[in-house]
Amino acid sequence: MACTAAVFAAAAQNTPPLLRSSTIQHKVLQGDTLEHLALRYLGDASLWPALQSHNRVASPYRLQPGSILEIPRQLLRAATASVDYVHGDAHVQRRGATASATRGMPLQEGDRLTLAPNAFVAVKLADGSTVHVQSASQLALSQLRRRGRAGSLQSVLEVQSGGVEIQVPSKPDARRQLEVITPVAATSVRGTVFDVQLAAEGHTTAAVLQGRVAVQALADVGHPTQTALLHKHTGIAVSANGQAGSVTTLLPAPSAQDLPALNEDAQWLHLPMPAWAPAKGWRVSVSQDAPGQHVLRSGQFSGPLARFAALEDGDYFLHVRAIDAQGISGIPATVPLRVKAHPVPPLVQTPAPAGVLAQGEAQLQCTPVDGAVQYRHQVIAIDRVQSAVPATAFAQPLLHGQSDTECVMDLRSLPTGNYAWRATSVRMVKGREDQGPWAAAHTFRIAARPQAPSLQALQVQTQAGISTIHWPAEAGQRFRLQAFSSTDSSSQPALDTVLEQPHWTAADLPAGTWHIRIQVQDPSGLHSAFSPLRSVQVLPLVRDGFGAPISSGTGLGITHQ
Repeated sequence: MACTAAVFAAAAQNTPPLLRSSTIQHKVLQGDTLEHLALRYLGDASLWPALQSHNRVASPYRLQPGSILEIPRQLLRAATASVDYVHGDAHVQRRGATASATRGMPLQEGDRLTLAPNAFVAVKLADGSTVHVQSASQLALSQLRRRGRAGSLQSVLEVQSGGVEIQVPSKPDARRQLEVITPVAATSVRGTVFDVQLAAEGHTTAAVLQGRVAVQALADVGHPTQTALLHKHTGIAVSANGQAGSVTTLLPAPSAQDLPALNEDAQWLHLPMPAWAPAKGWRVSVSQDAPGQHVLRSGQFSGPLARFAALEDGDYFLHVRAIDAQGISGIPATVPLRVKAHPVPPLVQTPAPAGVLAQGEAQLQCTPVDGAVQYRHQVIAIDRVQSAVPATAFAQPLLHGQSDTECVMDLRSLPTGNYAWRATSVRMVKGREDQGPWAAAHTFRIAARPQAPSLQALQVQTQAGISTIHWPAEAGQRFRLQAFSSTDSSSQPALDTVLEQPHWTAADLPAGTWHIRIQVQDPSGLHSAFSPLRSVQVLPLVRDGFGAPISSGTGLGITHQ
């Protein structure tokens, strides 16, 4: 994008911006002349002919006391504003040209600010008023004028989407005039702190935190039809068709105890909001300073969670306002917010969630973290592996260990039972240990490994010359059986099958001597060692056309000779 000065210099040759049509009403006093009024209001006595022409005055020196003269606002001296703070992607449009908003950039009457969802801009008006333009908003500086050479500021701001929060200097100035308009409402301000929001559905809300604000509903093509006066901690909503609701009391500030104070997520800024029935949504921002002038994240949320892109580790301030059923912002709460997400915690490798480890062999394993010099582990006993485990449950861990080179923890001393484990990474920062956040708790179970069937436990039953092997088992167990043609179990088995029941019939192997071994697969997921090899004789039986063995009259199978 071209240099700001160059972009706007070229645009200055275009037609001037349109101003909001309005006038200042002046009641003529004894001794008033058009020259005096031009000097007072326009800052230049030589501009009296413009006042004469507008008001159709016959003689500039013979004004009728008590009569009303109009001072067109567009004749007032132009004032300026400036970008006081900017964060994120924001642009300024001036007579068809566009430039990125930068801190200190001068703004003129007719400029329009457009902010992306990640942006926030503070505009400083010439009288010291600050306009906080919220994310995903568009604001036009429709009028920036002064009375006289250095008189009161006359400003009109047009919210075209999104919203603004405004802080006007508390110094009394009865002649200062600041209007914030939307398609359906005009807000007139004197010495106050307030906000105006234009919803995507078209309705407008105004909420006052200090001072007074007059709100006019514009139901008839921009013409005021209803007026309401808002005092401190009151608000109003104007519908998309310009109908004003009743003045309502703002929702109170949420309790500081109900707002998050710490974020430990390196990917997102997760900020859970209180469960509060009157709040239909939340307006949330995070700033570098307590007053909220330097906002880094801001947005509106309808659910119980506000989520932003992550921030660097550090100390910030969280600002939260409840939104009522009409969409009106409540009284803000401001609390400190700490972000501590680094070094990131390791990820679990073994066991899997709710997995099972063998007693006497159990070991926890997790992923290394770049830059970490140490890993710390905590283990507690729990009732059930399926239950969620809060961080408070680790106040008195059963085991507390650390590993310096690998992210592992030995649990061979633990008895069978249900457990939860969490780990954290440690790095060195300026010669000091810096521990990151703990990972979420990971549950697992330690169980005894099932015993392999012994030689004595195996039973062989022969019927019609075919051997069937039986062994003892527990409910839910499965079994892996392998058959070898020799006593070398390191070779590839001729048969490798999984059985659902604790028996096997040697019916499909070729005739000869076979050596089998069995492994128990427990419902817990643990597997026993394979049993020792046991020999089984498969006879060369004569079979019928269906493959069934043919037996003699005594029940014995007939073998080939």
